[in-house]
Amino acid sequence: MGDKMKILVTDKNNEEHTIEYTVGDSLAETIMDSAIGVDVQPFAICGFSCLCRTCHGLIEEEYFDSLPPIEDDEDYLLNTSLYRESNSRLCCQIKMTAELDGMEIKLREDF
Repeated sequence: MGDKMKILVTDKNNEEHTIEYTVGDSLAETIMDSAIGVDVQPFAICGFSCLCRTCHGLIEEEYFDSLPPIEDDEDYLLNTSLYRESNSRLCCQIKMTAELDGMEIKLREDF
């Protein structure tokens, strides 16, 4: 715990940002706590409760198997999106691990 790792986030304006994360934090919290948190609004407006899709992201395929399995609530919300892709996930449902170091994610405009 406490080790800083990095991910590459492409925000909703197609700008790339390398941000650090701490193992154990959620991906949504990591993004909100970073310098880009203000730039990605609206984002996680449900307070990381898996009740909206504002933290919808496209996860780099090679990291998809390192993610926790998708739960029913997340799957339902993504199924209500016109923008769901095979690598869609809600950032609030992803706990950061060492295996995700270097991962790329693209945030979707989805609300």
